[in-house]
Amino acid sequence: MSLEAHPQQLKPRTACIFVISDSRGETAAKVVEAAADQFEEGSVIVKQLGNVTSVEMVMEYLEKNMNNDVPVAVFHTIVNEPLRRELRRAFDDHEISSVDLLGPAITVLSTLTHRDPLYVAGHRAHTVIEKL
Repeated sequence: MSLEAHPQQLKPRTACIFVISDSRGETAAKVVEAAADQFEEGSVIVKQLGNVTSVEMVMEYLEKNMNNDVPVAVFHTIVNEPLRRELRRAFDDHEISSVDLLGPAITVLSTLTHRDPLYVAGHRAHTVIEKL
């Protein structure tokens, strides 16, 4: 069914976005908040889990906090590459939509700089940002 063909059949609903990070999760939460700001108030609920160390930790958290009547997605900033890969598989296996907010950016920067990433969650470097 096309959205355009039957828009009157689609009723607005509230979605739950899980923000997952192997650090504090503030970066992912800000991105989700910026996206959610483009919708009516109450359209999106955000739940945040930081300091993630395992797939089991995430799946247990999701299981405890998911409601079958509410559509969900996971937005994450997982620096640890093996953990990010395992989570992607787990989300796919459970048919949970997910958005990797950090992995693609790290890959592009690594390609551009010809350097290996540090892969240290929560690491801060002094990066100069020139505002125009």
